[in-house]
Amino acid sequence: MSEFHCNICATELSTELIQIEKKYDIDVAYVNCPECDNRYNLMFDNKNTIRIKNKIKKVKEIENYLQLQLYREMLIVEDDYYRQTYNDLPEEEKELIGEYQSDIDKQKLKEYNRTIKDKRYDFKDLLKLL
Repeated sequence: MSEFHCNICATELSTELIQIEKKYDIDVAYVNCPECDNRYNLMFDNKNTIRIKNKIKKVKEIENYLQLQLYREMLIVEDDYYRQTYNDLPEEEKELIGEYQSDIDKQKLKEYNRTIKDKRYDFKDLLKLL
C-alpha cells in the first residue's frame, strides 16, 4: 500500500482511496481527500495510452524471454570453456584431476529450456509493437 499526503490539509492519503471515472472517453484515476474534499487526479488513460502500455508490457515480456536465453547460453558457454580448458591439459594432469565433470545446474537448465519453449517470440511479435 502506497501513501501520500494532501497538499491542502496534510491528511495521509492511500492508494486504497483511488477511484476511476470515465469522462470524454478518458479514464481518470483520482483520489478525494476525506478531510478537505480536495481532488487529486493521478492518471489519465485512453485507448492510445492503454495500447502503448500493452506494448510496453509485451516488450518487457520479450526482454525477460531474451534474458532467459542469454543466461542459458552463458551457462553452456562457460561449461564449454572449462571443458576445452580441461581437454588442453596434458594427460598427466587429466589423470590427477580425473574425468571432466560439467558444472551446469541441470535443473536450472531444464527450467530455462521449459520457460523458453513455452514463450516463443519471433520477428512477427516485434513487428506488432511498431
